Amino acid sequence: METKLYDIIIVGAGPIGSYLAEKLARLGHKVLVLEKKATAGQDICCTGVVGKECIDLLEVDTDNNLIIRQASSAKFLAPSGKALRLRRNDEVAYIIDRPALDLALANKAQASGVCYLFGTYVTGIQTGTDCLYVEANCQGPKKLFETETAVIATGFGAPLSQNLGFGKIKELVYGAQVEVEISGFDEVEVYLDQSLAPNGFAWLVPTRNGKGIAGLTTHQQPEWHLNRFLSKLKAQGKITSTEVIPGYGVIPLRPLSKTYADRILVVGEAAGQVKPITGGGIYYGLLCAGIAADSLHQAFLAHDFSKQRLSSYQKRWQARLGKELKVGYWVHHLYGKLGNRQVERLHNFVDSNGIPQSIAELNDLSFDWHSELILKMLKHLAGAIPRRAIKSAPGQKAATG
Repeated sequence: METKLYDIIIVGAGPIGSYLAEKLARLGHKVLVLEKKATAGQDICCTGVVGKECIDLLEVDTDNNLIIRQASSAKFLAPSGKALRLRRNDEVAYIIDRPALDLALANKAQASGVCYLFGTYVTGIQTGTDCLYVEANCQGPKKLFETETAVIATGFGAPLSQNLGFGKIKELVYGAQVEVEISGFDEVEVYLDQSLAPNGFAWLVPTRNGKGIAGLTTHQQPEWHLNRFLSKLKAQGKITSTEVIPGYGVIPLRPLSKTYADRILVVGEAAGQVKPITGGGIYYGLLCAGIAADSLHQAFLAHDFSKQRLSSYQKRWQARLGKELKVGYWVHHLYGKLGNRQVERLHNFVDSNGIPQSIAELNDLSFDWHSELILKMLKHLAGAIPRRAIKSAPGQKAATG
């Protein structure tokens, strides 16, 4: 057994786990991060488009080399190929080097005193009399680590949270992307085409040095749909090469119904704290990590690690994100009910009524907070959305165990 008693063990060295670790270390806690990969930033499937609020939260300067480029506009393409452009005079989003971000946050946490063990796969967490025992395979024999509390920040799809009784998120989409060589454009493109990405959308995002990222989300056959999308882009002359192996991932659409237990919290994609419309999880995960850090710190001050005490974490993150997650899920479900004829009709309606310009002129336009904008838009779009699609909108219950 590892004889050292830690205050907190965090499982997962992604941006959420490392951000949380650094915050806890700065509050004076002894933190250990266990990561199954060989290093931070390895084998990532993430385009890396984030909003200004996320950059501010990370305290990253806009001239930092983690930021590949800024984005103030995007083109949204209908199934017919007709495009409408949303343009702002200020930067709304940034394209970041996601592997470099993971590595930078891990380095920052280590500089604050956090210990990391890479190549360490956590197989279980057992409850002791007054502590937890974290079981892990660490490049050989199994090890046991003793800790007061633990946080699961594994990302989505790892079995640990389900094995511990937190339940399983059953509603999900698949993500697929690949780095490509691009030609002749420097603007983010979003493809709204149910034949290209059923129940999802596709994108082409320029990065740097003549390269970009092409990807999509879909409920089915991500590899097949990605190959079809790439063929379309090649035929249009937008990309010239796809020599890099594609990356694939799974994205939760609903949060877990319970993200706390005695001495344990679940944070980030593992908890389903993800924007259902875009599939982005960095910003919401960071917000929840900040709440988790404060909740754990208060638990240490009270020396009370019960689920009753830690339930404050869930109450707080739901108060912050609950509306966004519910509205976002409703929109995702609604869009999935539309066929391409209806998508085209909606696209034309938005364009002909000057909605992109109205959105661009909003003072409070946010890349990360969608609900208020969506509710405003629905007043204009009600006539263009089929009634059967609206009536089929789901209830707002979270995922259950």
